[in-house]
Amino acid sequence: FACAAPASSDASSLDGRAEHGDLVGAATVAANMTTVGVMAYVAHKLSQLRDGVPDRTAWPQVHVSPPAQAPGDFDRQTTPLEDLGEHAFLVTKHNSHRKSDAQVVFRDVKGMDKDLVISDSPEAVAAMKGVFKKLCSSSREMLSVSDIRNVHNLLGEPLDDSDMPAMLEFFKAADMNDLVVSFDMFMSWWSKLHDSSADPDGYYSQERYRQRFKVLQSRLQDPNIARISSAPEGDETSRRFRIHFFLDDQPLSPWHDVPLKNSDGSYNFICEIPKWTRKKFEIATGEAMNPIKQDVKNGVLREYKWGDMLFNYGAFPQTWEDPKVVSEETGCPGDNDPIDVIELGTRQRPTGSITRVKIVGVIAMIDSEETDWKILAIALDDDRAPNIQDLADLDAHMPGATASLTHWLRMYKTAEGKGENRFGFGGKPQGAATATRIVEETHEAWKQLVAQSSAAGSMTRKGSSTLLTV
Repeated sequence: FACAAPASSDASSLDGRAEHGDLVGAATVAANMTTVGVMAYVAHKLSQLRDGVPDRTAWPQVHVSPPAQAPGDFDRQTTPLEDLGEHAFLVTKHNSHRKSDAQVVFRDVKGMDKDLVISDSPEAVAAMKGVFKKLCSSSREMLSVSDIRNVHNLLGEPLDDSDMPAMLEFFKAADMNDLVVSFDMFMSWWSKLHDSSADPDGYYSQERYRQRFKVLQSRLQDPNIARISSAPEGDETSRRFRIHFFLDDQPLSPWHDVPLKNSDGSYNFICEIPKWTRKKFEIATGEAMNPIKQDVKNGVLREYKWGDMLFNYGAFPQTWEDPKVVSEETGCPGDNDPIDVIELGTRQRPTGSITRVKIVGVIAMIDSEETDWKILAIALDDDRAPNIQDLADLDAHMPGATASLTHWLRMYKTAEGKGENRFGFGGKPQGAATATRIVEETHEAWKQLVAQSSAAGSMTRKGSSTLLTV
């Protein structure tokens, strides 16, 4: 019995392996047959689908053509620009490279048999519309030929009497004061006058030129400032040269009669020395009506020998640095002048221009042992103005500006053989809060000067004109 048991066990094991092998083989054959069957079925169905589809060459041909006026464009969107008038639209086109091209289009313009296409951005055209509306005297939003002439004068493109007949004919106006010029008609006139075909260099037709309207719009923001004009007198190379100011053709003192602030909280900067120039123009505080003149020393017209100004330089009106008051920050008295302002914008401002600015800082310069504050400001119409509120913003968006300004102010007199200027606050520029406080203090000092001069009889007023010298 001991030997028989293993023999029986081995036989059973062999029989089991044989049966297992037969089952595996059968399963494999069945799987292969199934796969072949499935493939045959799929091939049959694909053949049916192929046989049931018509020849591609027989399909109807569909052609998608771009608009005839703009080959290559596949998307064109028209959006009404209600702020610019009922005839204004923004036409945006996307070409095959996914680049957008936007144009302002005026349709149904009086006197034109086709659309008026303006290549400038909607923002630039909106600035032009802002100027247009500021000059309108009624809710009709219509101007006269006389008004259009005024626009040209404000932009530095004066028209003479010989140009008037052509303007009257273009606008179909009965006379110079006939209110017939709508904004789209004005745009038609302006585009005709600055036709790119007659301007190969692209100076007038470039958007940078129409950005001048943005500057003018800022100036017209306050109606009182918009009424102020300036006019030169004499040869600019002579000591008799002056720039006089007027309000509605009446003489005006830029120091006493131009307001320091506007209703929106901005300050009025009077430019004396444009950036990139060196003639030392200044408000003549000792002359009647305080015109701007070029400073004279030893009979010679003064210029900065250190080099051209890096900035627009001027003053705030209705301020005064009292020579009888010693500043705690500098230990020196005031310099008997309106407070100086450095305007840091990108545009060059002409002598005698008035620009709305915001204060961002101050440098406490000491010149000949007198306090000579330098307020740092930026024009509200400057592209960087929305991002600059204080000194930290100024350094972030104009790296190195404050250091360069301080160096220029420290060194410029050394070119004349003099020593370096000194500074309060350890030579560090201060922020907007300190600067604003100092400006307000000099404004209060000016008020006291006016009150004391009036009481002493040394100041006279005639209409809107103030006669006061120091």
